[in-house]
Amino acid sequence: MKKITKPNTAVIILLAVMIVLSFTNLFNFQLNGEPLKLAGISVIVGIIAYFTTRKTNENKYDGFNIKTFLRSLKDKKVILLILLTLIINVVCFVIAKLCLPEYIEHVGARVDGILDLASVPRLFLELVVLALGEEIAWRAFFQKQTSKIMPFVPSLILTSALFALGHFNFGTPIIVFYDLLFVFIDSLVYGIIFKVSDNAWCSFSAHFLANLLSTVLYFF
Repeated sequence: MKKITKPNTAVIILLAVMIVLSFTNLFNFQLNGEPLKLAGISVIVGIIAYFTTRKTNENKYDGFNIKTFLRSLKDKKVILLILLTLIINVVCFVIAKLCLPEYIEHVGARVDGILDLASVPRLFLELVVLALGEEIAWRAFFQKQTSKIMPFVPSLILTSALFALGHFNFGTPIIVFYDLLFVFIDSLVYGIIFKVSDNAWCSFSAHFLANLLSTVLYFF
């Protein structure tokens, strides 16, 4: 049976910082009249935390190993889960188009200032960087470390709830709920992919493709 190393004090503190930062989206902090997206800092904290605490893993490449990426993609479960994320995003946009057209505008407002929708090459690069950063932070670090403290399912739910909070944007309650619900569901699937593969490159693949598909659907 594989030995699990419990998180040390530094890791616990970094996990707590990410949790606190995620909740800041619920408060309308502003600077010179512009909203401060402090929750986004949690991703930066998570990335730094992963690379500075890798020695606490059984293997320092646990959770983020490019060498095993292609081998992990040969697992049919991983491929089916990646396809599931694409289906979920199509369902999300179809329902929104039919019943909640305000959702499209809400998503546009949420990513405004984060993604450059005017330049295709830059947008593509931004989607890669954002998805990879979030997977390192939330799966390779946060989910990996919390799974050492609690069973997988609570860890998955906690990670996904905080991940969804990090995407919170003020708006009509039903639209906000709908938006966060699908972000939460997406995150659950990313987390399961990470659990199955123990590789954030796999969950990144699902995350990036889902975001890319959502961006295409956004314009249609």
